[in-house]
Amino acid sequence: MKLIKKQIPLAIVIVFGVLTLVSYYVPHKISVDYIEMMNKWENIVFAFAFLLGLISLFYSHYYKIKRKADGWGYSLFVYVGFLAMVIPAFYCHGRQTTELGITSLGWAFRYIYNALSASMFAVLAFYIVSTAYRSFRIKSAQAFVLFVAAFILILGKVPLGQIIWDSALGWTGAGVDQIVEWIMSVPAVAGKRGIMIGIAIGAIVTSLKIIFGIERQYMGKD
Repeated sequence: MKLIKKQIPLAIVIVFGVLTLVSYYVPHKISVDYIEMMNKWENIVFAFAFLLGLISLFYSHYYKIKRKADGWGYSLFVYVGFLAMVIPAFYCHGRQTTELGITSLGWAFRYIYNALSASMFAVLAFYIVSTAYRSFRIKSAQAFVLFVAAFILILGKVPLGQIIWDSALGWTGAGVDQIVEWIMSVPAVAGKRGIMIGIAIGAIVTSLKIIFGIERQYMGKD
């Protein structure tokens, strides 16, 4: 039992992990064919994982409705929204427009999906403002730099801000749009690249831990 649950899965991960890692650095036809084959299998596994996730989502909301837990009424909209998009998709064969005009799937995207997406982002705006307020409280030199940069970006994105900049700092000869472009092109890009480097290093370390059997959470609690 230990062999089936631990040793064989670990061996599969090590073998295919090392082969995939090496194939990216070996310029050979065998490596290219192997990567293409693994990409196809990745799509297959992704499709099954998506299906399992969808079934799990339906089951969790079904039991929530059955127990009448707090907010169970919202779970009904999961099924309503799913059917409102899937049924038109099957009926229209995935096409949103035809020669005759917009299809029922296109109507669902335009008047249901896009409207709900806009509402969700509108609600998120309040959380962003709340987070920005807490972030811009000046308690250190770094917070002051963040506040100044954000303030300049806000001024540069609205017409009133440009008028205020020209009235107060027009004598400097630098327009607020030029300052905003410099901030977005130099400090922001540098910070973004630093974050991406950190993410890449973390992904490499995590991948190596999984390949060599140090990280085994994917094997379950048993």
